[in-house]
Amino acid sequence: MRLALFALATILLVGLAPAEPPELVAPSGPLSPADEQKKFHLPEGFEIELVAAEPEIHKPLNIAFDDLGRLWVTDTLEYPFPVKEGTPGRDGVKILSNFAPNGRARKVETFATGLNIPIGLLPMPGGREAIVHSIPNVLKLSADGKKEPLYQTYGYRDTHGMTNAFTWGFDGWIYACHGFNNESTVKGSDGKPIVMQSGNTYRMKADGSHLEYVTHGQVNPFGLAFDPLGNLYSCDCHSRPLYQLLRGGYYPSFGKPDDGLGFAPEMATHDHGSTGIAGIVYYAADQFPKAYQDRLFIGNVVTNRINQDTIQWHGSSPKAIEQPDFLTCDDPWFRPVDLELGPDGAMYVADFYNKIIGHYEVSLTHPGRDRERGRIWRIVYRGKDGKTEPIVPRGYSPIDAERSGTSVRALIGDLGNANLAVRLQAANRLVEMNRVLGAFPDGFLDETLSNGTPTQRAHALWVLNRIGKLKDETLLLALADSDRLVRVHALRILGEKSELTEAFADRARQALRDSDPFVRRAAAETLGRHPNTLNISPLIALRLSTPADDTHLIQVVRIALRDTLLSDDAWNEIAALDLSESQLAEIADVAPGVPSAAAANFLFGRLGAKIPHDQLVRFVHHIARHGQAATDGRLLALIRDRAKREGTGLLGQVDLLKSLQQGLQERGQDLGDKGRAYALALTQDLLATKNPAEILAGINLAGSLKLPGAIAPLSALAQSDKAPEPHRLEALSAVAAINPKSATPVLIQALADSSTLLSLRDRAATLLAANNQPDAQAALLAALATAPERVQTTIAAGLAARREGAEALLQTVAAGKASARLLQENRVAGPLNNAGVPDLSDRLSKLLQGLPPADQKANVLIATRRAGFHLAKAEAAAGAKLFETNCAICHQIGGKGAKIGPQLDGVGVRGLDRLLEDILDPSRNVDQAFRLTTIALKDGQVISGLVLREEGEIVVLADAQGKEVRVPKSSIEERKLAQLSPMPANFSDQVKEADFYRLMAFLLSQRPLK
Repeated sequence: MRLALFALATILLVGLAPAEPPELVAPSGPLSPADEQKKFHLPEGFEIELVAAEPEIHKPLNIAFDDLGRLWVTDTLEYPFPVKEGTPGRDGVKILSNFAPNGRARKVETFATGLNIPIGLLPMPGGREAIVHSIPNVLKLSADGKKEPLYQTYGYRDTHGMTNAFTWGFDGWIYACHGFNNESTVKGSDGKPIVMQSGNTYRMKADGSHLEYVTHGQVNPFGLAFDPLGNLYSCDCHSRPLYQLLRGGYYPSFGKPDDGLGFAPEMATHDHGSTGIAGIVYYAADQFPKAYQDRLFIGNVVTNRINQDTIQWHGSSPKAIEQPDFLTCDDPWFRPVDLELGPDGAMYVADFYNKIIGHYEVSLTHPGRDRERGRIWRIVYRGKDGKTEPIVPRGYSPIDAERSGTSVRALIGDLGNANLAVRLQAANRLVEMNRVLGAFPDGFLDETLSNGTPTQRAHALWVLNRIGKLKDETLLLALADSDRLVRVHALRILGEKSELTEAFADRARQALRDSDPFVRRAAAETLGRHPNTLNISPLIALRLSTPADDTHLIQVVRIALRDTLLSDDAWNEIAALDLSESQLAEIADVAPGVPSAAAANFLFGRLGAKIPHDQLVRFVHHIARHGQAATDGRLLALIRDRAKREGTGLLGQVDLLKSLQQGLQERGQDLGDKGRAYALALTQDLLATKNPAEILAGINLAGSLKLPGAIAPLSALAQSDKAPEPHRLEALSAVAAINPKSATPVLIQALADSSTLLSLRDRAATLLAANNQPDAQAALLAALATAPERVQTTIAAGLAARREGAEALLQTVAAGKASARLLQENRVAGPLNNAGVPDLSDRLSKLLQGLPPADQKANVLIATRRAGFHLAKAEAAAGAKLFETNCAICHQIGGKGAKIGPQLDGVGVRGLDRLLEDILDPSRNVDQAFRLTTIALKDGQVISGLVLREEGEIVVLADAQGKEVRVPKSSIEERKLAQLSPMPANFSDQVKEADFYRLMAFLLSQRPLK
């Protein structure tokens, strides 16, 4: 049995109450702010100063500065439990101001009350309004107490994964994150909705009119930051701590597919020792020394520190280089949930100050959770002599008082400030002045474009564009500016236009050949947002000339090229172009991202060319899903001919055939008679080899395609004592998948034969229960009396999955033909409670009378394994291979493994007790995002697993072995979500005890570096 699964999903994503090790629940009590301050460690010359603390503020969630230099804070008393919708919450927004030289806020005022876990905050220019998320909407809050819904409605099933990190873009849009385990269908006043599931980033207009996707994927992004070129960075829990986000890119998440182009590139391959990442700052200011500028800083709430990375550039692509932690803290209550670059160049830190930070790792009702304390700190550089002072920019007066040219000139001066935060606020201020005053002396900005610094010119362009006064001739000049910063931003402005004139489009195409890779990338993104077949050849030329290590530029070009090909007219024009073989290959590379018959037909025409095998598999799937060649038999014929002509190996043919079958399945069709005949012949060839991998592939192919002609050889294989155990197990499963009724005698024989391997009897019991036929049920009930305990439990769990089986199980126990203790097993009790049996509670009470508590057996097992682990003194190195074999099909450590479940880097921080509980008793408290789904099919079969995604007409699940199971929607009669983990509760029976200890040693060794 594979650990894949999902007990380890519970380690990071499921909350269990007892036995938390010190790393999860701080062993010490709270410190005063003054005492906590003594526990911080920073590089030489840096100091940390208190800005505010309880009782002035409570648990801070987000912080943000306004253009008056005041710091706004959302704080909470409610988290993690929201109040019911319509009931006023106790949370609010505070404004901190009148800062002392040591950073302390001498004035704290309440701006808003009655909010409900307000994660997400951005004050508006002028400081009289703010945009705030409060369950379930994004609101505009006014100083007079008004609360106006701007965007609704956001999911809040998981209160640590809601929308957050509201961040001004250069373009005047508000950029934001959407977090884990929530689904939100949100629309603005234009009525156009977007649907977000778990991790996404998006942007919204400040007036509530419209919102749109920026990226798809990530698991739980919790922080955004721009750099001076307009590149957007995020920090994310459970995937990578840092990403530079590409507009339209897809990023890894739990079981989510990409867009046909593959996932967008990473910039970090390390994880900073935990998946608890929150808050990010790109340091674009000059208060810190030069060595610390243009670095990325992220909060790490699990390890109580602030991590930092430098950036190594490969063309326009960043690679994060991990640095020693910028800040560490000896107080385990320190929880940096948000970071902000201040107008003074200092870094501001929202400290959620808590004994417990984990949302899932520790019960939400744990009495140790603090709901009162919270601090805000600022980090400044004072130099080795302690005399360097942060420079606080001048304060702005209310906008309606700023009518003089002097004010405008001062703001334009601020557009050239070394601090990006100041520049963005000055730009917002100028735009707001134009709106409020109804007039704007924009001649000052024209002067700036002629004589200003590059940063002033870049920001002035955005201001003029946002107020509708950017002239075409001015923008054309900016596109040819001598400084790449101006050229990049001019191209980004072009991207925001509803359409491009031919002059602008031609300039953008010229920019694809610019000497600077950032300019080339901005040009490619702009052209992708304005599709035109004239862009195809220049984009391909850029793709072919870009070095392989400039991964972000390559992906932007691929996205732009794909988006250019989304219309059928584009494919018609391609057919008329005289394109070279290399150009056609680049079009084929992105065609799987275009869900159309035209793209599929183009790919079919390419199948005669020399194509790498993995790319060929992608192409076949896309043609099968969307193309006519798959339904009329031409694709199958081509696959067979190509295999014969090129000598494609048996396993290569399996790849292509399964790709064909899956694509057809997703469009609601099947292989047809010729396809099934080919599949059967291929299966027979595979089973006749001596290669174990090929034999296993043949077994799985027959089962997945349900080939009746393979039943006889598979049945013989399953019953052969000479065959390897893995082959026999998979053969049993394949026979049951092909024809449950004809498989019943084989399964019954395997179950009843006491000389058969225990693993086969256990598998037979599972398959008979899924069969859900009367003769199968009778065989299961008959075997209950004599089967070993492990098989008895499997039988009982299988029967309990459906009402009729559960009823039969209860009657058998009542008749004394099976032990009542079976009903206490977690594997049995969970589905039994979900089966809809009448009067279940009363019946269980009678049957279990006099028995010890249900969890006693699990507790005894945990205690026994705890003692055994200490005696075994297992080596962690020996467990690494076990992880690779048993866990990596669903989980990653160090970037290796699959992403069905969460990453397990740093999982050792959970401690021995916690790991034992999560692995040996995984269903104590399962989060909804990782609960078992039971699907009843129309033919009576029952399938259980973790739903990963839906692809066309197919539901894709991961079963207990971590394998994908594809279920046609048309075959489903009922779907139920159970309060169970997909991780088998009998894992201890399926891994040798000595190996179990080795695996535990390896997992415990995965800890953050101190």
